[in-house]
Amino acid sequence: MGVERDPTNACREAPKIYPFEHACTRHGAPPLLFARGEGRSKLGFMRTRTWLSMALGLCSVVAAATPISLQSSAVAAEAPANDPDSGAELIGTPAPAWSFDRWLRSRPMNLRALRGKVVLMRWWTEQCHFCRSTLPVIEQARKDHADLVVIGVFHPKPPRPVSDRHIEEIADHLGYEGPIAVDQKWKTLDRYWLAANPERNWTSVSFLIDREGRIRWVHGGGEFHPSQDPAHAKCDRQYRDFERALATLLAESPQVGAQSAP
Repeated sequence: MGVERDPTNACREAPKIYPFEHACTRHGAPPLLFARGEGRSKLGFMRTRTWLSMALGLCSVVAAATPISLQSSAVAAEAPANDPDSGAELIGTPAPAWSFDRWLRSRPMNLRALRGKVVLMRWWTEQCHFCRSTLPVIEQARKDHADLVVIGVFHPKPPRPVSDRHIEEIADHLGYEGPIAVDQKWKTLDRYWLAANPERNWTSVSFLIDREGRIRWVHGGGEFHPSQDPAHAKCDRQYRDFERALATLLAESPQVGAQSAP
């Protein structure tokens, strides 16, 4: 059992434990020695998490980008500038190419072929309370916007083979019916998120990519969803940020001569 932690303790629920539902952290259960890949230089790391952190760390720390122009970008002021999970440095940069192991419920896709469309990517896994809260949000966005491409990226934890049938069953259970990319060894997760900053805490991250293939909004892990519960006020604000960012990108037209995605 793992738990994603929110270092700022923002959007905190009343203390409770969700057994086997917190597998979305980078470092996993306490204590855990975890190898992220086979035959790689980063063979493993260990972090000890206390049960107190499991009780308190039940929502996301995030940077949700406000609508940005082609020349500038901004990240929500809620996230401290030195927060490793803000993703602020990624806003406005070209989205890296994908190297997924396989695709389910879809033919293989790539960013070059998707040029001209807005793309929403969300990494998710099983036994994840935060994914249970957020996957229905992206599924609704997928149904509401024909010009939006939604990709749910399954990353097994620890990296290991998982059958297609099992992955699809989990997705159905979590309320997601769209295309699934399988990032079995976390190669694309590394490229997008983990490799750039060894202090990142989360793996259940989300990205909005504009019609020109640039990252325009980052959710640095955990959950975002509408809520009237004061304990989830930040989750609700981050969901509203997502809605605004998505509306902005969908309203934009492709720019001639802009840098394209790989």
